[in-house]
Amino acid sequence: MHTYSHPTRAGAWLGAAKLLHQKGERIYNLVVEVQRPALATPQSRAIEARVNEFLRTHNCQPVETVAETIFPATEYRSGGLTKVYDYPRSIFPYIRSAPGNAKGTYALRLVQRRCADGSNFNALETAIEKLRKQLRRPGAQRAVYELDLGMEALELKLYNTEDDHTNVRGGQCLSHISLKLGPNHELYMTALYRYQYFVQKALGNFKGLARLQSCIARELGIPTGPLVCHATLAILEDNEVGAGWKSSAVKELIAACEDAGNGAAAVAAA
Repeated sequence: MHTYSHPTRAGAWLGAAKLLHQKGERIYNLVVEVQRPALATPQSRAIEARVNEFLRTHNCQPVETVAETIFPATEYRSGGLTKVYDYPRSIFPYIRSAPGNAKGTYALRLVQRRCADGSNFNALETAIEKLRKQLRRPGAQRAVYELDLGMEALELKLYNTEDDHTNVRGGQCLSHISLKLGPNHELYMTALYRYQYFVQKALGNFKGLARLQSCIARELGIPTGPLVCHATLAILEDNEVGAGWKSSAVKELIAACEDAGNGAAAVAAA
């Protein structure tokens, strides 16, 4: 197992990417902690801009698009949870045909999950309400708020056996989100990935998860704690897995991100 921790999402991504490159571009059980998930600094913005430039050059989804597939922040900003909960009708029909979306996005699975009787169940709404009820009680329980993306009422479950049991690569990679209350009722989030493409997806994953965490905390009126992502297998993609670049290009991307971050820090300090 390998771990890396950093205050910002982009800093955590860069440090973990360097670790992956040093270890041979493939790590089992990579655990990345973002200490302050909502924090954006000149350095983190510069790193994200470099990653976006690389992704655009190679015809991959930008960081923002990946983030929106996890949590529809655009909808939340414009209409709160009402618009988030309306995502299956207002947004998903228009993106269903996009590559990788045929079986649904994570955002869809958060707010619309099929029950055994054919009805739909809103896992995010249920999790928020359970947290809210617990926070009203003295001695609130701290570990009963799983967003296991199945059917359990206390889970945010993103893995769906019926849809995902044949997946080998691609498709659903984020399997489970766990929510915990910290010592001061701050909201901790841990996400479990069965497989994580670190160049194409990880920074967008961090951003989308951080926005989901911030949304839940804001609705409950509590602060956010750390965000932890555990990838049971993380890789720096190359031509072997269908990416349009070689290992040398990833090495150059890491160096460019370091230069961009250092340059932004120098400007901010001047």
